[in-house]
Amino acid sequence: MLYPRPVQDLIDLFAKFPGIGPRQAARFAFFLLRDATSLVPLLKSSLDDIEKSVAFCKECFRATEKNGTPLLCAFCRDSKRNASLIAVVEKESDMQNIEKTGAFRGRYHILGGTISTLDPESPKRLHLRELHARVSKALKDMPETEVILATAATSEGDMTALYIERVLSPLKNGNPKLKLTRLGRGLSAGSELEYADDQTLRNALKNRG
Repeated sequence: MLYPRPVQDLIDLFAKFPGIGPRQAARFAFFLLRDATSLVPLLKSSLDDIEKSVAFCKECFRATEKNGTPLLCAFCRDSKRNASLIAVVEKESDMQNIEKTGAFRGRYHILGGTISTLDPESPKRLHLRELHARVSKALKDMPETEVILATAATSEGDMTALYIERVLSPLKNGNPKLKLTRLGRGLSAGSELEYADDQTLRNALKNRG
């Protein structure tokens, strides 16, 4: 083993983070080691705070501070937001980008990822069943509900949107007023919402269809 076991374990842990390879994971580990006296206690404290104080919203799966039962985030508690308009996004950073545009006053549903052709189990890890239940419940009070499939303009994003359309098709067949829309022109092929600028996202929301 190239490094002491505790160091290698830390490198392996960092390497599990999205977009982090072995070399960058090693840099993180040794950065902590070089400044362990000040950084390690802060890191431990932050992780403890997350474990004790943060959970996922039961409605949209956004990370939020624990605020009682039922556990709902500020967006889902806000009665001024349009509950009949639901934007389905892949991850929380996509939601934050849409929110920054100021062009959307509906609510969100965070899938927690995308569907991959290389991983047949990937649909089971997404919040698809919860989305179906949520839309079904919304239609009872708001027949003209709209679900915006705000996935990225990538092959996996498109595949995920098509899968959602199939999941929700029985509800649409039973309620023709249910609208399933996609983000419109403005997002080029291969674009990730996470990196789109505010104006591009405003155009995509405005021209959805």
